[in-house]
Amino acid sequence: MPLACLLKANFDPGIKLTQKADGWFLTLTRDPAWSTEQPRKLVTSELLGKAVIPDLPFENPDGSPVKIDTDYFGKKRDSNNPFPGPFENSSAGSLTIKVW
Repeated sequence: MPLACLLKANFDPGIKLTQKADGWFLTLTRDPAWSTEQPRKLVTSELLGKAVIPDLPFENPDGSPVKIDTDYFGKKRDSNNPFPGPFENSSAGSLTIKVW
């Protein structure tokens, strides 16, 4: 299945990175279409194919295949249709996450 993107030219996610006393926070607005309008697969070695220059598959440091089945915070991804981006959170609206 070829990879496709979901382009919403009129949607502004309002991305902001803010430093507060207790760390850095990422704020963005999620469009409900992100979770429903474009099906996705988990990122795996098979999906990635081979790196161009060495002509070798993507793999973990121990040589095992890559399977990105958790998000930035370690939350399990939906294996049937993972939410796009680093955070597995399919609800719409504003989201603020402490990233550091």
